[in-house]
Amino acid sequence: MNKNIILIIGTLLIIGTVITLLSKNAKQEVSVVEVQSKTEVNEEDIRTVILAGGCFWCVEADMQKLAGVVDVVSGYSGGQSESPTYQNYTAGGHREVVEVEYDSSVVDLGTVIEYFLKHIDPTDSAGSFGDRGVEYSPAIYYADETEKEIAENSIQDIEKLGVYDKPLSIPVLQREKFWPAEEYHQDYSVKNPVRYKFYRTGSGRDVFLEKYWGI
Repeated sequence: MNKNIILIIGTLLIIGTVITLLSKNAKQEVSVVEVQSKTEVNEEDIRTVILAGGCFWCVEADMQKLAGVVDVVSGYSGGQSESPTYQNYTAGGHREVVEVEYDSSVVDLGTVIEYFLKHIDPTDSAGSFGDRGVEYSPAIYYADETEKEIAENSIQDIEKLGVYDKPLSIPVLQREKFWPAEEYHQDYSVKNPVRYKFYRTGSGRDVFLEKYWGI
């Protein structure tokens, strides 16, 4: 199922006066997204990690809310083609991903990954929520053995909590080149709050997160 279909479903689920309410809620939600200013950060403390958790609009919006995050960019990674676009990234074997830039003096990688895992479905290796296919499947990309160990330990920690009905199924993969997505995809939840809400509701993401984590 692609984003356009899910958008239609979301539209059917949320109609009439709810549109106004969602618009207000979206504006309120945007106001609490306080991504740390780069001017406040020591460049030596900046780290990045590439994460895949389905629709990059949603993962980007969620990761922006984590204290210590400096920037989140939607994009593509993990495939074989050069310079992928929204029209051809699936053919090149890429996933929708986000590159999270964070201040390591404020938040460590383990915390970033744990937060990420709680905002996706890490049990579904065939897609994410209403979006199906490898391009929407979850993954964590590591740059070195230390990051790999942190990622694997974070997954094990979540698994031990016994929250999910199914075992976690999220690969930890060698980091590959990150390709930023088109500008209209960046900060999509801010630029298109109502359309974003329709999509997110229709995808089933929020119902899932509420069921397992109460968020």
